[in-house]
Amino acid sequence: MTNTPTVGRPKKSKERLSKQLILQTALPIVQKQGAGALSFRVLADKLKVTPMAVTYHSGSKRKLLADLVELAFANTLQGTVEEGASAKARSILSAYYLRALPNANLLRAVLEDVTLISKDLLEITDRLRACTQELDGGDKNDVLLHLLIDYTHGFVLSASSGEDNPITIDDFLRGIDWVLARARGGAHDCSK
Repeated sequence: MTNTPTVGRPKKSKERLSKQLILQTALPIVQKQGAGALSFRVLADKLKVTPMAVTYHSGSKRKLLADLVELAFANTLQGTVEEGASAKARSILSAYYLRALPNANLLRAVLEDVTLISKDLLEITDRLRACTQELDGGDKNDVLLHLLIDYTHGFVLSASSGEDNPITIDDFLRGIDWVLARARGGAHDCSK
């Protein structure tokens, strides 16, 4: 007797396919290999379903990436410091850095397509903007805000560029502290 493939719907798996299961399966793929490695076929193979089933639950690849960005950066600011503009900015950037580092490939996807930005990423920017405006006497052109965000993105992309990369959060925060000290107009030692 030969094994002949069955026609029709694939057998139901033990675990019910859902958008949440797809996202939980997709996130490590993007984190390790980048958005380019993500496909409905890859997800279908991992989930033992058809690519059409994955598409049905997740929508387009762009929608899937937007949902992954939302999942990866949800509640990033939970537990951040709320006292003083400088301490608040440092806390926001530290929380963002720690969340962005393992999700650097999603950050790359957002930088390539800003429509993927999530409400949590916008909240990070808005709260940081409030700090920089307080620190820099209004910062009408958001120069300090852009400097801090660009520095953070550059640091995340550098720190995620290799497995044995020696860059640490302490290295990141030394630079942040230096910028924030100058924004406050102070010249105190930030080399803690």
